[in-house]
Amino acid sequence: MSVSRRHLLASGAVLAAAPSLARAADDAWKEADAILARIKPPAIPRRDFPITRFGAKPGGEADCTKAIAAAIAAAAKAGGGRVVVPAGVWLTGAVHLKSRVELHVAKGATLKFSRDPAAYLPAVLTRHEGVELINYSPFIYALDQHDIALTGEGTLDGQADADHWWPWVKRKPPGVVDDRKRLTEMAEKSVPVEQRVFGAGTTIRPMFVQPYRCRNVLIEGLTIVGSPMWEVHPVACENVIVRGLQIHSHGPNNDGCDPESCRDVLIEKCVFDTGDDCIAIKSGRNADGRRLNRPTENVIIRDCEMKDGHGGVTLGSEITGGVRNVFVERCKMDSPRLDIAIRFKNNAMRGGTLENIHVRDIAVGQVAKAVITVDYNYQEGANGPFTPVFRNLVVERLVSGKSPRALDLQGFPAAPIRGVTLKDCVFDGVAQPDIVKHVEGLTFENVRINGQPATPPA
Repeated sequence: MSVSRRHLLASGAVLAAAPSLARAADDAWKEADAILARIKPPAIPRRDFPITRFGAKPGGEADCTKAIAAAIAAAAKAGGGRVVVPAGVWLTGAVHLKSRVELHVAKGATLKFSRDPAAYLPAVLTRHEGVELINYSPFIYALDQHDIALTGEGTLDGQADADHWWPWVKRKPPGVVDDRKRLTEMAEKSVPVEQRVFGAGTTIRPMFVQPYRCRNVLIEGLTIVGSPMWEVHPVACENVIVRGLQIHSHGPNNDGCDPESCRDVLIEKCVFDTGDDCIAIKSGRNADGRRLNRPTENVIIRDCEMKDGHGGVTLGSEITGGVRNVFVERCKMDSPRLDIAIRFKNNAMRGGTLENIHVRDIAVGQVAKAVITVDYNYQEGANGPFTPVFRNLVVERLVSGKSPRALDLQGFPAAPIRGVTLKDCVFDGVAQPDIVKHVEGLTFENVRINGQPATPPA
């Protein structure tokens, strides 16, 4: 029996939902089963290419970038295989994966990434906070590849800290517009991507792991620490598995896993301890999101643990292309430094559609703000010409032990939040009343707050 279900029984809540509601929930989760049936691991031949065979030296001082690249090239030329980083400490710059190649960081191995920005040149096509550009290469990157994997029981260490990479979030030369703002202005003016050139001498941080426009991707088993920016960021990918990761990185914008404009994604059995959202589902920002016009859809998140972070599972804020068909189950979220368990961020500059989100069997120990939020007032808020759309959120069997609020739902008068259903949920230790503004179709089915039966605010 799940933690949530045991708590509900102890609280005296009646678990049986109305038959019609139960059938609707079952039908929705059948869709999740169909998504899972499509998601398959990549096809990679079982032959090894140890990086030591290509000249890599352990110890963390010799640059192994060329040796790793040579091993990947040899594996690709042979029709695919596994590039093995054995036990020890290995220093590298950017690693670019190729089709049918797995980079395997073995138990006892640490792949340390150079702190020299020049190690991530030449610049490549990438995406920063929902906007395409030419910038420093992500630390581990693949573009237009298929059947790729990043696996092992070892550690990826980005070596970012208060003196390296993280200060870039605020650094700019005197009298010069900061690079992030310059990129945003370029996108809003429809400057072609090939002219949005940053990289050398600029301060837009690279992502850690970013497969871009790839098919059949597996990222599994590793520990990731010290990231400059978002840790795992699949972009415009199909058939993605993220499994069994331990992510511990508390820098600015250190999101754990951010699938963006992806289709058919499974995130499971991961531990997130992050400086920003643990998982954040995205689909492009503002003008660039509308140009690319690609949603994230068909995402399964299950059996994960969320510790510190801004949100446990978040949709937004870069969701201009929309997000649909997201299923979250059997996750544990618990920290006084976790702001929100289930979080949705949108505004009138994004204007994306978020729909068909199903959440069940979630155990929340404590959060710092609210358990569930839908916020249209994020960043630009109402200052924009586009209409955010939110519809069909169902949360079942969520149990929370301590939070300032259970719900904080804030739509716009002309763009209400529509269709939020809570079933068989328990919120204990709630200090303040819910905030509910401009919401249509808020339904409670067997919900208890601080031990008492609850009804939606009038």
